[in-house]
Amino acid sequence: MRKPRRKLKPANEVSEGDINALLQAIEDFGGYPRLKDLGRMAPLLTPLQINVIVRYLEGSGAIVIDTEGYIVWARKEQDQLTLGEVAELSGDLKKYLKPKE
Repeated sequence: MRKPRRKLKPANEVSEGDINALLQAIEDFGGYPRLKDLGRMAPLLTPLQINVIVRYLEGSGAIVIDTEGYIVWARKEQDQLTLGEVAELSGDLKKYLKPKE
């Protein structure tokens, strides 16, 4: 009788916690981290996982990387705002939505 084989995890599999941990390490870095420094900032992640996370963060607009490999901007987490808090409403619409007395 053969033992059932254990299912192997893909080498590039990352979790939401991995993404948040790397993004937090980037935000906590003083200055502009280089892409090659990310391995030291998140030692529990493999280079392949770091590459997957960086490409995801760059594609989603959470970070901006310049041509020399520096991360020059990282989006700060903020509380979720409602549409009413961020919308620019015209005066006519405000009058229309105002409760009638």
